[in-house]
Amino acid sequence: MFRRLLVEWCAVALLVLGLTFGLTLIGATSKADDAIYDQIVQLRAPPASDRILLVTIDDASLAALGHWPWPRTVHAKAIQAISAARPAAIAYDVLFTEPARAPTEDAALAAALSDAKKVTLPILFEAPGTNGRPFDTVLPIAPIARAAAALGHVALPHEADGKARVALLETNDGSRAWPHLAEQTFRLAYGRPSPAWQRSVRRGEMSVLVPYREAGAYRTVSFSDVLAGRLPPAFIRDRIVLVGATAGGLGDRHDVAGAGTLAGIEIQANLLNAMLADRFVREASLPLRLAIGALPALILLLLFWRLRPSAALAASLVMFGLVATVPVLLVAMTGLWIPPATGLVGVLFVYPLWGWRRLHTIDKAVARELSQLSDDLGGWVAPTIDRLDHPGRNALALSGSITALRDLKRLVADTVEGVADPLIVTTMEGDVLVANRHAEALLSQNASVRDALYSMPATNDLISADGRHFSHRRTPLTGADGARRGWIHLLAEITGIRAVERDREQALEFLSHDMRSPQASILTLLEGSEKKGVGADAADKIAYHARRTLNLAENFVQLARLRETPFTPEETDLHDCLAEASDALWPLASKKSVWIVAPPAEPCYVAGERHALTRALLNLLDNAVRFSPPRAKIRCGIDAVESADASLFELWIEDQGPGISEERLTDLTSRFGPLAATGPGLSVGLGLAYVRTVAERHGGSVRYEALSPRGSRFIFTIPALDPSSADGGPHEFG
Repeated sequence: MFRRLLVEWCAVALLVLGLTFGLTLIGATSKADDAIYDQIVQLRAPPASDRILLVTIDDASLAALGHWPWPRTVHAKAIQAISAARPAAIAYDVLFTEPARAPTEDAALAAALSDAKKVTLPILFEAPGTNGRPFDTVLPIAPIARAAAALGHVALPHEADGKARVALLETNDGSRAWPHLAEQTFRLAYGRPSPAWQRSVRRGEMSVLVPYREAGAYRTVSFSDVLAGRLPPAFIRDRIVLVGATAGGLGDRHDVAGAGTLAGIEIQANLLNAMLADRFVREASLPLRLAIGALPALILLLLFWRLRPSAALAASLVMFGLVATVPVLLVAMTGLWIPPATGLVGVLFVYPLWGWRRLHTIDKAVARELSQLSDDLGGWVAPTIDRLDHPGRNALALSGSITALRDLKRLVADTVEGVADPLIVTTMEGDVLVANRHAEALLSQNASVRDALYSMPATNDLISADGRHFSHRRTPLTGADGARRGWIHLLAEITGIRAVERDREQALEFLSHDMRSPQASILTLLEGSEKKGVGADAADKIAYHARRTLNLAENFVQLARLRETPFTPEETDLHDCLAEASDALWPLASKKSVWIVAPPAEPCYVAGERHALTRALLNLLDNAVRFSPPRAKIRCGIDAVESADASLFELWIEDQGPGISEERLTDLTSRFGPLAATGPGLSVGLGLAYVRTVAERHGGSVRYEALSPRGSRFIFTIPALDPSSADGGPHEFG
C-alpha cells in the first residue's frame, strides 16, 4: 500500500514539474501574469518627486502661440526662460531632426542650448532601417545636436498586448550605445549615472520594469505660462524640468501598465522619478521562476501525505491564496516580480489530480483488503447491494467487515479472560494492550511487575509483593505481515513448585552434610580401632561401607546440582583435568599397588566446566582402580578425531578388571546402575550416571568397550574448542 502510494506520489510530482516547467518556458501564462502585474505594479510606484517639473505643450499653449509646429525661436525663448531660473537639468522632448525654414531659427535655438548647458534632446529610431538594419538612428540637425548637453533615445518597446511595461536604459544601434533621455537628464542633474543603469550594466540587461503613476501625478505648468514669464524663478530653481507635448493630437501617447494612457513626456517623468527613488520592478530569473512555479504544488503534495481530506482542501485554498498574494507583497516591498499564474495553475491542477489518484488507490486497496479479510475469516462474504454505486458497495462491505472484526475481538477477549493465569499483551514499548482479570489484579497490587517484565530475563521467576512466584514466558506478537508488534506475557504461578524445590534443596543439604558427618565420624573412630578392641578385618569392612556411603551421598548431591545449574563453560585443558583426577586417586592406587599411566601432556582444549570434567574422570579412574587387581596398570589416552561436523577428543581409560556382563550393559549409566558385575556384594551407585550427564552436558557421549581377554575400556567423547574462538574473546557455548 505504502509503496503504491509512493509511486503514485512520484508520478504526480513529475507530472506537476513537467506542467509548470513547460508553462514557464513557453510563456503560456504570460497574458494572465501581465494582467496581474498591471493591477499591482502601482504598489511599487514611488511618490511623485517634487524635483520633477513638467512644462507641457498643452491645448492652452497652442491657443496662445498658434498652430504647431512653432518657430524654433519660440523654443529658444522657452529654453532661455527656463535656464534663467537655474534648474538642475532640462529634458526637451521635442524632435529637431529637420532644418527650419529660416537658418536663423536653428542658429537661435543652438545658441540658447549652448548658453543653457544643461539641456538633453531626444533622438529618433526609425524602423526598419536601411541596408537590412533593424532601425536607423536619426539625430537632431548638426548645429542643434552639437549645442545640446546630451542626446538620449526615447524609444519605448510595446509588448504583444500593446502595453508598455519595460523601458530601455540604453540601446545600441550598432555603432554606439545611446542612453535613455531620462538617464542623460539624471546624469546632467547629479553628475553620475543612475543606480539603475549601473546595476543593469553589471547584470548585462539594460531593460527595466517601470512602476508608472497615473496621468497628472507630477507638478505641471503650461508652456505658454513659462514663455510669458508668469512662473516665479523659485518654482523652477534646482528642479529637473521636462518639456514635452500633451495637447490632443500632438505628440506620442502610450498605453502603459497600471496607469492607462500617458503622453511621452509623462513616460519620461515616470522613468526619471523611478531613477530618483531607485524603485524599479525586476522580474525574477528563469531558474527562480521555474522553482517558484513548481514549489507550491510540490509542498501541497508533501502535505497531502499527512493531512485529512478536509485539511488537504483547506491547505490547497491557503496555498492558492499565498501564491496569489505573495507576489503582490514582494512587488510592493522589494520590487521583485515573480509571475504567479504558473504556480496557481499547479495548485489548481495538483489537488484534484492527487485526490482522484488517492481515492482510486484507496478504493482498490479497500476492495483488496476486504477480499483478504474474507479469506482470513474462513470465506465470510461481505454484504453488497447491487443498486448502490461502487463506493457505496465498498462502504457497506466495510461496515460488515468491521462487525465481523468486533465479533472476532470479542472471541479473543473471552479466550484471554478464560486463561487461569495472568496473561498480558503489550506493545514493543511496554504499553498494555490486553490483560485478563488475573493480570489486572496482579498489576494493581504490584506496581513493579510491568517493569520487571522487561528488566529481568524471561528465565527468572517473577516474585510478587505477597511472595508468590510466577514463571514468566514471553512470546512475540506479530502482525499479518510477520513484523513483530509486541509481546504476549504468560505468568504461570509456580509457588508450589518452588516450595518443593526448596524442600529438595534442604534434602540435598541433609545428604551433603548431615548424612556425611556420621560416616566421617565412623572413619575417624576406626583409625584407633585396634586400641579399642576392634579387629582389623571388621574395621576394614566398616570403613569400606562408610566410604561407600560417603561416595553415594557425594555423587547424588553432585548429580542433582549438575542437572539444575546452568552450563557455564570456559577454555579447559583435558590433560589438566586428567592429571588432577589421577593425583586425587594416587593414595588409593598406591595402596592397591596399581599404576595409572597418563598420556604425554599435550594441550587438548575444550569448552567445558573444569570441575565437572575432573569429577567425571575421577569417577572413571576410581572404578578402574577399585576393580583392577593388584600390580595392574590403568592406561589413559586422548585421541583427536575429525568428524564431518566437528573436531572431537576421545579420552579413554582402560583397566584390567573383570569387565561388565552383557545383562548389566543395558542400564550401565542409568541412575543407581551397577558399577561392576562382580565385587564385594552388588555394587550400586551414581558414578557412571554422573559421567554420562557431564558428557551430554558438554555435547559429547560416553561408551563402554570390553577388552580381550579381560578388562574394560571407557571412552569419553567431547567436542574440541573451535580454534577461531580461542583468541581470549567472548564465546558462546550451547
